[in-house]
Amino acid sequence: MKKLLVLYPRPLDEEAFLYYYRGEHLSRVLELPGLLSASYSVTDDNNAPYFVYFEAVFQHGQALADAMASDVGKFLAGDIENFSPKGAVTVVSETEVLKSLTVNAD
Repeated sequence: MKKLLVLYPRPLDEEAFLYYYRGEHLSRVLELPGLLSASYSVTDDNNAPYFVYFEAVFQHGQALADAMASDVGKFLAGDIENFSPKGAVTVVSETEVLKSLTVNAD
């Protein structure tokens, strides 16, 4: 599997960043073709090098490439400047799942 990791530096206005990111940007992420899973984390550590860590998993590299070449993928790449003036760092890696857990939201 291929993982796309997007690392966002700490913004000056954390609340505005999260408001846009959660309300606008992430809703479009779910439209990416071929997306198997997606998650994000917001760090509590003010000294951490990044504020938000986003992960998207695809079956293989071609599925990730197709997703990023899609209209939604292009929109998402261009949308980063709307909430993260410092940009983002992206890392693509081969991912091997060691354990998968399903949690019921009761």
